[in-house]
Amino acid sequence: MVHTVADSGTIIDFESTLDRYRRYGTDLANRFEAGVFSKVVRTAGGPCLLSLYRVEDRIELRLMPGDGAARSGSSATDEAIAAAGKILGLSFPLQAFYAFASEDPVLADAVENHYGLRPNLQVDPFEMIVSSITAQQINLGFAYTVRSRLVAEYGEPHVFGGETHYAFPTPDRMAEAVPGDLLPLQFSRQKERYILNLARSVREGEIDLAGLAEKDDASVERELTALVGIGRWTADWFRARYLGRGNVIAAGDLAVKRSIERHYFNGERVSEEQIREFAVRWGDFANLAVQYLLADYGSGGT
Repeated sequence: MVHTVADSGTIIDFESTLDRYRRYGTDLANRFEAGVFSKVVRTAGGPCLLSLYRVEDRIELRLMPGDGAARSGSSATDEAIAAAGKILGLSFPLQAFYAFASEDPVLADAVENHYGLRPNLQVDPFEMIVSSITAQQINLGFAYTVRSRLVAEYGEPHVFGGETHYAFPTPDRMAEAVPGDLLPLQFSRQKERYILNLARSVREGEIDLAGLAEKDDASVERELTALVGIGRWTADWFRARYLGRGNVIAAGDLAVKRSIERHYFNGERVSEEQIREFAVRWGDFANLAVQYLLADYGSGGT
């Protein structure tokens, strides 16, 4: 089952948009190999393999049910198309941002260097937060390594066309783990505690991660930071990389700070609050501005 999700009228650089899924090493839950991005998505009709690839001037989505499963229905197709839209960042208003950026020489240069780049959003909120926890205070290459170990150990393997692909672990599956289980995967005890607490909080209904999409920024931050090990840095990236909010900036992120310091402060070190105050000028384009500056800096963010 094949669907066109972006045509010649869509501003998008397919390779650059998905480059983060190969730049830092293997991501078992989000594979980008030989020009094809693949991810197992959970739909009402069961798990399906979503594949995205470029054909001439368009991007196509192929949806495949697991071996032995029934053909995907219209509901599963709609869910997969919505997931593809998030993965490709199709909701971001690039044309309007480019017009805005043309008035700022730094952003204008970043746009010229990375034209068509779209920040990709995570499909699953639990995966987004676990990924952020994994990346806390370590380089992204090692973060991808340990996250892939987590997926291999606790994710759901599904066979599509004779090949095994992994779905990211569910909160229920992770909630079954006990302290010490993640240490052989090279998670610290602290990060293990954060992940297991998050999984149990979701399982017990203490927080509805998907439901945060309906809440304002202050409520999202308040509910997330009430969880053990979740601070403003993780909440900011959740709003940026899962919710796709326009006016967010992870000002406490080292790469974000360094990129803005380099481009706007001649390399001078400034505080997190100064970064937040500076970013007010970007308004609802702050998320896009940050992603383009990070691309110029050589980092894709968490």
